[in-house]
Amino acid sequence: MGKSGFQTKRYQQSDLDHLFQRADKEWEAGRLKSAFRLFLTCAKAGDSGCQVNLGTFYRDGIGMKPNRDRALYWYRRAYRNGERTAASNVGVLYRDERKLKQALAWFERAKDGDADLAIALMYLQENDRTNAIHYLERTCKAECVTEASRDEAQQLLKRLLRQIGRAGKKATGTKVQ
Repeated sequence: MGKSGFQTKRYQQSDLDHLFQRADKEWEAGRLKSAFRLFLTCAKAGDSGCQVNLGTFYRDGIGMKPNRDRALYWYRRAYRNGERTAASNVGVLYRDERKLKQALAWFERAKDGDADLAIALMYLQENDRTNAIHYLERTCKAECVTEASRDEAQQLLKRLLRQIGRAGKKATGTKVQ
């Protein structure tokens, strides 16, 4: 029995997987309250995927008013349980709030190509081409990255390198075609 006198239910991983699948189906069907309750049950039992989804429910206000603090709570808990995508989600929250130092720190923790692309885009907004190129190259080489992010990084990298090449030619007086 727990401190409150209620027994805490323990779940097997297969039970959590089943609950996660049920929650996902409820979400897809638009039964948001049911999905939320199922995700909450799994999240409290320690399922990091459910913790990320619960954070998203709170962040985006899915079926409820948005709650930034609850979103951060669940994302951080998921990150502590090994869910790197949760670090990216925290980074997005801070980026959207223009808290760039915190955003960069959380994107770095994600250790994936999609987060590297987010960092590169932040550096591009600050007109810091050197750091942007570094993170675009990391995105292109990353093993864990979506194809869309890799494609975007490759296109941005080509464009930046062309711009740098043109600027260098203009500075030396060479004709640009």
